[in-house]
Amino acid sequence: MLNSCIPVRSVFLGNPDDKDMTRFKGAVIRSGNECFEFKKGLIPSNDGFKINDWTRDIPFFLPLDSFAPTHKVRSLVIIQNDTIKYEYYGKKFNEHNLHSSYSIAKSFTSALIGIAMEEGFIKSEQDAVIKYIPELAKLPDADKLTIEHLLNHTSGIKYNLATDATIYYGRNSLRALKQIRFETRPGTKQHYLNINVELLGLILKRATGIAPSHYLEDKIWKPIQMCSDGVWSVDEKNRLEKSFCCLGATALDYAKFGRLYLNKGMWNGNRIISEAWYNKSISRDTSNGSSFNYNYCWHIGLKKYCDFMAIGLYKQHIYINPDKNLLIILLNDREKTLKAERVSWWDIFRQIADQL
Repeated sequence: MLNSCIPVRSVFLGNPDDKDMTRFKGAVIRSGNECFEFKKGLIPSNDGFKINDWTRDIPFFLPLDSFAPTHKVRSLVIIQNDTIKYEYYGKKFNEHNLHSSYSIAKSFTSALIGIAMEEGFIKSEQDAVIKYIPELAKLPDADKLTIEHLLNHTSGIKYNLATDATIYYGRNSLRALKQIRFETRPGTKQHYLNINVELLGLILKRATGIAPSHYLEDKIWKPIQMCSDGVWSVDEKNRLEKSFCCLGATALDYAKFGRLYLNKGMWNGNRIISEAWYNKSISRDTSNGSSFNYNYCWHIGLKKYCDFMAIGLYKQHIYINPDKNLLIILLNDREKTLKAERVSWWDIFRQIADQL
């Protein structure tokens, strides 16, 4: 029997997929009058990148052009020194298509939290969450929950399928506030949950008085010269952004967000994100229940490569390698689980980095 707390339309809509940007109502993120374009410097296919996905028992390398079509790749773009070195689009796709971000949106939300702090809307990441979301105040341990706990997924909130369904499929995402319970004391252990970042989006809206999509448009989208309008799915009742997911942009506009972090929060001489927030975001921190490889909604890579990533469902990636001044944007559709899990895109990204 279907749990009455789970939205009925979740049965009909099914798994998240490439229809994310049309299955829900969305807030448009307007691009400005200026459009930043990466230079073209494509590597000829016959001299191109050779990779091995290590799904075979022999060290069999093949051209990236031959490998990409074997997976449900919508878009794969390699950019070094602001120059596109490789560009692949799957069937029916091109550089103008919008792609669902899934959890890549979490890194955008984190950036907006840092900007809101810099502008004084939020005093500190140590602020109590109940300062902005008093609806949680009566829950045991809620008074100990901070914004930083949400950023690092160390909130202690207990996973609840109904809560996930409410904030993704539901018409009123604020109903999820009544479903929240704590499993552990905040700052004890890390447990990656969508509700953590949905709460960050609510904090942004209440602290700034501005919808996160509009704040993103004003503080990041237009300043870094996105070429296309984006879209951010919202719930129907509150018009509240699904800040843990459901942002749509083109591959090259995602690359501009990567370029912003590649340049430590600077964009062509203009400071967009404070250097302090950038440094906090990509630092390793195992205190207060956090982990070695995840911080402030960013995945921290290998010390050897000094790389870090924004990652979404179905292995969406914004891969950033400062040492090589390298960006790789990978956007996929859903494919069979075994096939998807057998390929290690992180290893492929680093193979590409080694060839540059």
